[in-house]
Amino acid sequence: VKFRFEVVDHSNPTTSKMIQFRAFIDSISDNYSANHNEVKYNGRAEKFYTYNSFERKISLSFKIAAQSRHEMKPLYKKLNYLVAQTAPGYTATNRITTPLHKLTVGDWFNRIPGIINSVNLTWAQDYVWEIKADKEKDKDMLVLPHALEVSVDFTPIHDFVPENSETTPFIGINTWLQ
Repeated sequence: VKFRFEVVDHSNPTTSKMIQFRAFIDSISDNYSANHNEVKYNGRAEKFYTYNSFERKISLSFKIAAQSRHEMKPLYKKLNYLVAQTAPGYTATNRITTPLHKLTVGDWFNRIPGIINSVNLTWAQDYVWEIKADKEKDKDMLVLPHALEVSVDFTPIHDFVPENSETTPFIGINTWLQ
């Protein structure tokens, strides 16, 4: 399954850097919600509603694992870069910017633009840690878990108008909707 996060360059939005993991995807949650304004008319018992807003939230959880001690450094560098996406960016004039991303998981989420709201890292006790047994041989090694559970909350910013049509491509089946 294609699985990656693209970090969009705010100074040149046509370019991006990839964060790809060899991972075991544990869960995907794709939540859609509508918010309505309540209107109560005098003489009517029930409420009436006008549409207010639409929201979509995506949650992913996956496991990453270093198969050897040599995979630890590149794995943790990518993981650190993913976690950094919850922090703001800054322009050359120190103006704050919102990090923008594109999420891909198979064809369900195919380069969906949006923002990362949170990244959660969990160590499960079933997984071992790398040890630093020899100070000389292991001088570039860190004491870290070989495997982590990662969960990410993502809010899409659609590049199409979300509407209640059978051809609105929410779940990546664009070619089937034509």
